[in-house]
Amino acid sequence: MLSGRALALATLLLLEGCAATSRLAGSHGRPSSGWLARGERLPDRGRGWQVLRTDAQGGHHWGTPRIVSMVRQVARAVGTTNPAVPLVVGDISDVRGGQIPRHASHRAGRDVDLLFFTRDALTDAPVITPEFVRYDRDGASVRWPVALRFDTARNWSVVESLVRAEAVGITRVFVAAWIRTLLLTHARAQSRPLWIIERAEALLHQPGDSAPHDDHFHVRVVCTPDERGAGCFDGGPAWTWLDKDWEKGESASADDDAVLALLMR
Repeated sequence: MLSGRALALATLLLLEGCAATSRLAGSHGRPSSGWLARGERLPDRGRGWQVLRTDAQGGHHWGTPRIVSMVRQVARAVGTTNPAVPLVVGDISDVRGGQIPRHASHRAGRDVDLLFFTRDALTDAPVITPEFVRYDRDGASVRWPVALRFDTARNWSVVESLVRAEAVGITRVFVAAWIRTLLLTHARAQSRPLWIIERAEALLHQPGDSAPHDDHFHVRVVCTPDERGAGCFDGGPAWTWLDKDWEKGESASADDDAVLALLMR
């Protein structure tokens, strides 16, 4: 039979194991070299969205609960204008993160691709985005069999919904510089709130180490304080509006001697 101290130590180890498992949940490492623990899977379709590729077709839709929740939130917001044409979602990450085809990042469950909304160039009717369609500076599709147009109004609604999703902690929305110009010009013409436009200007960014992203939005969220304490690296700007929620961890780890003394009472 275990002595009181041995039993307390065993209990402490069990508690520490549970705490370690809890701390491991979420995003680890960098977006380009990390991994994912106990992620959440985005279903193939839901209210206002559908995935571009199912798992059987080579899609990867595992991420942190925050990024999966963000996709649902944005899809609901933009789906009210035309429920028949859903937001098309590309890859997030694999079930345990790591490298996946077609991506240099998307390894830690904090990145998601949202395909652009599009319209038929001849009829101006909104159509479901068929694939990653590239657009030029005028919003016309590039080398696509059917002439399509960049749906500036609905794509701006995606950006505005991302800006308003403050609790998610979005750090970047990667997109080509000319697409950024189309979106911000539209927002100013529609007299959208100044703070929304200013944050969109900051978040929308053409990457310098990959394709310009003229065929989709690539959205990235920050590490939570707990994820950061377990080795998650943001690798992006620390926006002032994120300081309140994401600056530091929620609590300090418990001292082993203090827990042991508590168990020995």
